[in-house]
Amino acid sequence: MKVAKFGGSSVADANQFRKVKNIINSDSDRQVVVVSAAGKSSAEPVKVTDMLIKVEDALKQGIDYQPIFGHISARILKIRDDLNLDVNIEQDLDEIKSNLNECSHDYLVSRGEYLTAKLMANYLGYHFVDAKDIMIFDEDNFDYQESAVRLNSIYEKYQQIVVPGFYGANLDGSIHLMPRGGSDISGSILAKLLDANLYENWTDVSGILMADPRIVDHSKKIDVLTYDELQELTYMGFGVFQEEAVRPVREKQIPTKILNTNHPEEGGTLVVDSADKRLDDQFITGIAGKKNYTVITIKKYQLNKHIEVLQKVLAVLQKFHISINYVPSGNDSFSFLFQQADISNKLESIVLKLKNTCGLDSVEVNQDIALVAAVSLELSKRPAIAGKILDYLDNSLINVRLVIQEGSDIKVVFGVSNEDYEKTIAKIYREAMFRGYRKISA
Repeated sequence: MKVAKFGGSSVADANQFRKVKNIINSDSDRQVVVVSAAGKSSAEPVKVTDMLIKVEDALKQGIDYQPIFGHISARILKIRDDLNLDVNIEQDLDEIKSNLNECSHDYLVSRGEYLTAKLMANYLGYHFVDAKDIMIFDEDNFDYQESAVRLNSIYEKYQQIVVPGFYGANLDGSIHLMPRGGSDISGSILAKLLDANLYENWTDVSGILMADPRIVDHSKKIDVLTYDELQELTYMGFGVFQEEAVRPVREKQIPTKILNTNHPEEGGTLVVDSADKRLDDQFITGIAGKKNYTVITIKKYQLNKHIEVLQKVLAVLQKFHISINYVPSGNDSFSFLFQQADISNKLESIVLKLKNTCGLDSVEVNQDIALVAAVSLELSKRPAIAGKILDYLDNSLINVRLVIQEGSDIKVVFGVSNEDYEKTIAKIYREAMFRGYRKISA
């Protein structure tokens, strides 16, 4: 059995609904369908969810909300009528409208998913299941036990169901909204509760690319990667999944496949548990990065033996309430990496405090640093790969400010200047991706 989640662009209008139906009908294992609210299309530049937020803002400001709500209604009705569906969606729209002056934020913003799922269930001939009846929260914690009991009783009866994503309900029955992107979380949780064989995430992209296509033209698609690799790439800037959307299926070792509703024939990217065998032999899985880091390097002779000094340094950083991203170290130095936006207005004070109170030999600051990470399971097995990549960058006259790689790590991170960021990604991609194992031997 497969759980198939379709994002906002996949359900934006009647034509997209037709594509979804073709996908569902092509595989009888797709028994559980999760949908987002109707998203952007060529004719509709605003997502239904964002329009609902505008309705709420208008109500708060005492502005006439009816033109916005009328647009939402017209859009939902157009999808129904274009598909010749037999569903009285006007009744639902009237109920929502009657509740506007007293409903909660979570209720109102979740109605896009609710309405879209009702239309999709009717179109597919599946049973509609309101997420509030099966996705149960105990305050901010998802109640897996109660949700499983409710879901299984419904699934045993109907088998083929459509569930709106993005929300559930508290124990008292009130609507509980998930973070933006929550439909991914809904689909992942349902896959875990039902012990699905595969969780499919249908979007408007044909999987995950090895590098940012804005930097590398025609970047190759990643066919297979592990959850460990996905986590590292996401941390370094890949906007694929929130961690909350990965955890449920990862815990059950359920594979996830990222697919394109508009081009299902293009395959996609399969994400598997780290214990599973990789289906290809590429030695670097993906390249990602971020700009605008500040590096503070503290130095003291045999610093690694002076724990009391490090404690003082960490106490200073703690007082300023800033997050440390990396801490590469040597015998006589430690470097602390911060995102520039988090530290810029505190930098001068931090440096002064470190110099005056911690007994250091020196404190150095480097700004406008970009981090570029090459991620692959092979890096932990073949550490010489990192050295070969470093040679490539050196031959390209890219000044590498720092290198971070732990012995058990699956990524190596290169610190370069912001102005070399794109060049570094393109260079690693060109040299490493297409020259393969024979060129980079270890």
